[in-house]
Amino acid sequence: MSDFPFSIPRTVVAQSFPFSYKQTTATATINVKKYEGPDEGDEEKITQLSGLLITPALESQKVILQLHLFGEWQTNPFHGSVSFKRIVGGVETWLDPRATSGNRRPCNALFALTKDNNDNSTPESLNTTFVDEPNTTKEVTYEVYLLHGGVSTTAPSANYYLNRGLQDVNAEGHERGTSTFSAKCEG
Repeated sequence: MSDFPFSIPRTVVAQSFPFSYKQTTATATINVKKYEGPDEGDEEKITQLSGLLITPALESQKVILQLHLFGEWQTNPFHGSVSFKRIVGGVETWLDPRATSGNRRPCNALFALTKDNNDNSTPESLNTTFVDEPNTTKEVTYEVYLLHGGVSTTAPSANYYLNRGLQDVNAEGHERGTSTFSAKCEG
């Protein structure tokens, strides 16, 4: 019997929530075809950041995805976007509003534009947070895809230069960067 008129709380071990990330400084040129519709397969995977794995501890947990992309579009950066895909047990699910977008280009995020007088060494950045509800305790894989919608008929695709500007020269004003994709379970 205790001399205290109340119960003493037991030590509780803090539980950390699952967390995973991919980060890269690798440079790459990713060729993205003009988006023609949801059934055309015009999305291009960013392989350096895709394949992010996380396993929720509870079916009710939400997965918070955070993406930072550093790079530059060859042309029309205001037509560039990103979409996420979830894979659980071999079942692939786009996380953008593809089912309701018709022929519009679906996206989870757009690029923030940086404009300078130099159109070939001014990277655009993309920073976004997306909350997913996978409703599972199985391992979940997340992938990141680029889409582009403003390519002319004379140029049926646009290049995206990951972690660098269009002109990759070793000079001031031609930045290099880091891109990061992370997932954290909450709730």
